[in-house]
Amino acid sequence: MRSEGTGPLGRVMVISPHLDDAVFSCGELLSAHPHATVATIFAGTPPAGHTTTDWDRACGFRSACEAMVARRNEDASALLTLGARPVWLNFLDSQYCDGSAGATAPQADDIAESIALLVTREQPDAVLFPLGLFHSDHDLAHRACLAAWQARSSQVLPGQPSPRWLAYEDALYRRMDGLREQRLAGMNESGVRASVYPVTWQGDRAAKAAAVACYASQLKAFGPGGYDDTADPEGYWSLDRAGLLHAAA
Repeated sequence: MRSEGTGPLGRVMVISPHLDDAVFSCGELLSAHPHATVATIFAGTPPAGHTTTDWDRACGFRSACEAMVARRNEDASALLTLGARPVWLNFLDSQYCDGSAGATAPQADDIAESIALLVTREQPDAVLFPLGLFHSDHDLAHRACLAAWQARSSQVLPGQPSPRWLAYEDALYRRMDGLREQRLAGMNESGVRASVYPVTWQGDRAAKAAAVACYASQLKAFGPGGYDDTADPEGYWSLDRAGLLHAAA
């Protein structure tokens, strides 16, 4: 049973690569759209016996299992602060896909299929996904979401309701020189036009800051000043492909 969200975009679903990206990048949007769904792609736990990664150690964890349990708890607390609901997919973070203990990297087609099924189940009015900057997981999430969007666009019949799909700027990575521009140019070359989507909602910056603070393990690893970008204005892009406008009317 879907939740009736409110706000300029209606019922919102944010696709997040990791257990923090949606809040870091879209926290103000989430605060302005109650009952939103946040679907995190790389929220799976690697097989037992998987060694701890450098990032997990920097976050203060002794094992990958301990890390994922804590990170899910952090995510649940952060989303509760913003009035959103988590959905955790079981694909593995790239740091766990080095081939040890039977862990293998997920494929974009499998992720796209899971996202399409989730959108069908939840019936959001708007789906937001990352531009996919810098990090390999972000790039994979972006490509999978584009594939899901394009597949659904080709299946929609005239007059049939279809969610609006928007791309959001990946916090922490969007300020790296040229990355956002390279992504937008690459999308344009592939036939996807992106234009700035105007923010028409009033987000709660204090609520977002409180939600960001819930990710204590990640903030520890980022260090002082390493997540300042989360306090800057959020950025969104509407998408247009082959005459199908997924933007504001």
